[in-house]
Amino acid sequence: MKRKIFAALAISAIAFVSCKKEEPVAPAEPGSATIQGTLWANTNEDNDTDDFGWYQFNPEYAKSGVTVTAVVDGYYLDPTPDGGYDYPEMKYTTTIGTNGAYSITVPCYNESVDFELRFNDYTDSQLSGGNNQTTTFYMGSTYWVTVWDGSVTINDYTYND
Repeated sequence: MKRKIFAALAISAIAFVSCKKEEPVAPAEPGSATIQGTLWANTNEDNDTDDFGWYQFNPEYAKSGVTVTAVVDGYYLDPTPDGGYDYPEMKYTTTIGTNGAYSITVPCYNESVDFELRFNDYTDSQLSGGNNQTTTFYMGSTYWVTVWDGSVTINDYTYND
């Protein structure tokens, strides 16, 4: 009988010692990455020749106030994504300054994340053919950029007219 009691106590002690209270793990805090660059457009075709008269593409800064948007599926910003959840599209927007520069800070983790970078269309005057001003449509585009926590990615873009 003593053996049975001793065996029961030994098994209970082992079970008690091997049990651990599970501590909740705090979710990872997102870091950030920066996407920046300069936007160009050929708003003055009269300066597109060199001193010898040869064609030399010489774009100017794109019009200030043009919108640049970085877009990502929210699924990729969740550190523990749920495959059954319909994540919204996350958008981060900025406008360019007078020097054509833009900068967007986006959230991300240590793993790389692909953002769709959208340069909006716009209209502006274009100088061509000896001071002839015309209104020109500058068509934007979409590019993909990969970022990770702490990264700085430079993406310049030249508009086509």
